[in-house]
Amino acid sequence: MISFKSGTLTLLLLCVCAFGVFAVSQQSATYTSEGRKVSYEIFGASEAGPMLILLHGASGPGALLYREQAEYFVAHGYTVLLLHYFDATGSNTPSDKNYEVWERAVGNLIEEARRRPTWSARKICLLGFSLGASVALAAGSQSVPVAAIAEWYGSLPDAFFERRKGMPPLLILHGQRDPIIPIVNAQQLARLCEMEHYTCESHFYPGEGHGFAGSVLNDANQRTLDFFARTLK
Repeated sequence: MISFKSGTLTLLLLCVCAFGVFAVSQQSATYTSEGRKVSYEIFGASEAGPMLILLHGASGPGALLYREQAEYFVAHGYTVLLLHYFDATGSNTPSDKNYEVWERAVGNLIEEARRRPTWSARKICLLGFSLGASVALAAGSQSVPVAAIAEWYGSLPDAFFERRKGMPPLLILHGQRDPIIPIVNAQQLARLCEMEHYTCESHFYPGEGHGFAGSVLNDANQRTLDFFARTLK
């Protein structure tokens, strides 16, 4: 069962950014994944439309970027779940074991969401950033039941290449000068999708490093929205 933390109140978050000013209701909830309590935040109170599970990077879920991204997608009709997947391991260290636990935490959240009457029939997408993109790809490789995945400057963990079961429709966005996760990772993933006949689109930003900002962020958001819209039809 999904349980809301005692005393949790609906919060109004105001965001002033390049996307405009808007308010979003936020709640905090928990579920159990393999014996551990895992938290997630709910942005948007809509009972219709698609859902988006947002997977933060190594900086953790508290960074302003992820709340701005959640609010952006809420403004475009999504209910967003910001998953605190580090709770599933108590660690933020990338390792084969932790990736396995994190990808199962994603799958278990989807199972929990399907038990909620207002969420049960809604299509779900994943959006991951950096380490979170790698978690999204790991989950996708294990046939997590989502309609689409957008991965921003991540990579498919090596352990999941060999035991992959498939991949949902995938959008790959990456900077060509990324010093943390080099562009070759994205290129290899795009090639893998081509070889395996997975539905995949990719765009590589010339001169961009790790992370998007300004006009590149705006472009990445629009590409992600467009990809999801086409895939969800």
